[in-house]
Amino acid sequence: MKPSRAFGPLPHLRYRPEVTHCLHCGAALQYSHSVWAKPIQFLTGPAHVTNLGFRCSNAACAFGRSVYRSARAEARQVKGSGYGLDVVVRIGYLRFTEHRTREEIWRALHGSPPVQLSERHVQNLLEVYLALLRASEADPRERLAATVEMHGGIILALDGLQPEQGNEQLWVVREVLSGAVLGAANLQQATAAHLARLLRPIRATGLPVLGVVSDAQESIHLAVAEVFPQVPHQLCQYHALREAAEPLWEADRHLLVQAKKELRGLREVEERTRRPEQPAPTDPASAVVLDTVLALRQVVRERGQLPFAFAGLRAMDALGDLGATLDRCLRKKGMPGWPGSARSLAAPSTAVGRKRRTSGRRMAGCARSRAAWSPRRPMPPSPRRPGRRCGSGSRATWTR
Repeated sequence: MKPSRAFGPLPHLRYRPEVTHCLHCGAALQYSHSVWAKPIQFLTGPAHVTNLGFRCSNAACAFGRSVYRSARAEARQVKGSGYGLDVVVRIGYLRFTEHRTREEIWRALHGSPPVQLSERHVQNLLEVYLALLRASEADPRERLAATVEMHGGIILALDGLQPEQGNEQLWVVREVLSGAVLGAANLQQATAAHLARLLRPIRATGLPVLGVVSDAQESIHLAVAEVFPQVPHQLCQYHALREAAEPLWEADRHLLVQAKKELRGLREVEERTRRPEQPAPTDPASAVVLDTVLALRQVVRERGQLPFAFAGLRAMDALGDLGATLDRCLRKKGMPGWPGSARSLAAPSTAVGRKRRTSGRRMAGCARSRAAWSPRRPMPPSPRRPGRRCGSGSRATWTR
């Protein structure tokens, strides 16, 4: 048996009805009994709350057995629960606004003053919050009054989602012009009878329905024809475009598969470049090769979405851009700072611990010596001559 919570001495709060006289005969009300009395935990602390019930004092009143209770007391608690409505709202705010987990909400409620509840009961109060939220949105006429006035009515969209095969389907009825959700239910079977039961509360509101949009499912056609027989029913353009793009989608998927087959040798290139004794590249050329391999792998990981987001075409465009970049680098025949690069001689060198010096005559000699260089075939070393250096501070001296 679950033990009762021990709160110690609690302040007593007693609520009387907001009316003092009978609404039918006008006689004064008199105390009859306590409708309910229980300890309730609020965010400000626990308290013992009593809702006092009153009845009409006129014995000849036809409604003398009616019990009047306090609406304020009823608004502070949930029937059958020992937690205040402010605790329930706080849990809903932490979950859906701050996106906290159940454990984080449970720890947040152990503040000052603490709310005594288990982590599992946080889930129960969260379900209470969702039930109260849905009950408060049962009548959509006030929310859609501006839409009806502007457009002359509403347009309904009906669609279902099945997260996993064999599970329940989530069906949602949405108003297209305003985006308001008018109904939602988990259905085991999406039959015409179940869908018609989902649409009938909307018809009961009396809102003018201009049309219904859905896919070509037969059960939806039957349900809409039963509930809204004279309302135009249009097929969803998105579903129609998806079906029309199916052949192109298959061709694009085949193109992406062929591109992945052509790039199967990337692993071998990476293994030859990355040595086991040296996982990280030490020279700039190996770093460029590994970056290129990574870029190619990212390209073939493209994912498309029907109807018009084709992954194969995007991958081919990206491969073309990457190939143009590599060709442009090869035409430049290297880059400054690379060992054995033809452009490394044109870069000014620096000396550590001494000022930077340049000489037009010496740099001209270096420029003349570049004609004998090739990025693939290094120039044989020339005899060194004291005092003749190519650039200030350079240890390597090549002269004509």
